[in-house]
Amino acid sequence: MDETRQRKKNPALTVGLVVLGVLVLLGAVQAVTVGSVGIGALSVTLRADAPTTAPGTSADGVVGTTSSSEAPVVTAETKVAVGSWKQARGLLTIEITRVENTGGQLRLHVTLVNASTAKMDLPLASISAVDDGKRSYSASLATSKWPVTVAKNASTSGYVELDPRVSGASRTVAVTFGGIVGQLAPTGGSVTVADIPVPR
Repeated sequence: MDETRQRKKNPALTVGLVVLGVLVLLGAVQAVTVGSVGIGALSVTLRADAPTTAPGTSADGVVGTTSSSEAPVVTAETKVAVGSWKQARGLLTIEITRVENTGGQLRLHVTLVNASTAKMDLPLASISAVDDGKRSYSASLATSKWPVTVAKNASTSGYVELDPRVSGASRTVAVTFGGIVGQLAPTGGSVTVADIPVPR
């Protein structure tokens, strides 16, 4: 009789141990994947995740904090003059339509019209300027965007930045486009556009 009861208890004990083993295994898996064991209020956290921050937010919650090397560069306000300052010589017309002054850095937007039957070249290195105070400037080879060649019966545009920065006393500049070459280039190979205002 006692032997029969022990046989009945053993399968129940075995099933209980198997269930306990499965629960322990599931708890271990949960601990590894989630970092906590338990359900709801009875859960225990086993690891602390590193704090996360939103883009542009520092760990202390300050928005927009950057190091000195990443600080944005503040540029001077750009003053602009829009109009038409032009000069024609022979079959070439040079027109300046926009002048930008950014902290003394002068940028001239230029349209070139070649009405001849041959192309013309206007080298950037041959462009120079003089202001009303007789100070001299040259075209920046690094920052100007210049087409150099104007095809026959065509027009093209670009801009010239002057070096060095214009003086604070400058009111106007005269720009000379020199070294113009081509079969039908203007006599003397240069065109000067005068009285271009320096925007303030």
